[in-house]
Amino acid sequence: MNNKELNRENISQYLAVFIQKNNLTVDLVAKEIGCSTSTLQRIVGKLSYPTNKLLKQSGIMFSIGFEKFKKLTKAEKEQISEQIGAVGGGILGFGGIASAISASGVAGLSAVGITSGLASIGAIIGGGMIAGVVVSAAIPIAIGAIGYKVVKGIKTMISDNKLTTDKFDPIWEIAE
Repeated sequence: MNNKELNRENISQYLAVFIQKNNLTVDLVAKEIGCSTSTLQRIVGKLSYPTNKLLKQSGIMFSIGFEKFKKLTKAEKEQISEQIGAVGGGILGFGGIASAISASGVAGLSAVGITSGLASIGAIIGGGMIAGVVVSAAIPIAIGAIGYKVVKGIKTMISDNKLTTDKFDPIWEIAE
């Protein structure tokens, strides 16, 4: 898995880890994205794949965090999504997401904000901004390492709950 891109194959892992790490529920995340709970459950369970629209909305949410994402209006989410542009082959780079968010005027992604954020992360382990870069680089690796177990657990939960709805929402998902 390339840790610098979000695509139809790895989004289930990113979503599962994001939901777990932020103590969220699939219902709550689905509501904020704007899709149905069953759609998001199928995507996390790899029973369907996300459309470009869901990839973009998820990428924005991962980049700015759930609380900031929740505060965005539907129009702001669409504006950022438009700035991201076309998703080539179902792949969305996190650099493009950050650029679109920054261009859209969402606070916290200026050079000063990024620098101070990295320094704050580095301070956790007794270092400065460079340590923050190292710690930040380790995060996607850790996500990949635990992602498999999380997805497997969520797949089991979905199976246990017998998610068998056949109705796909073509706005948010593509049939397998």
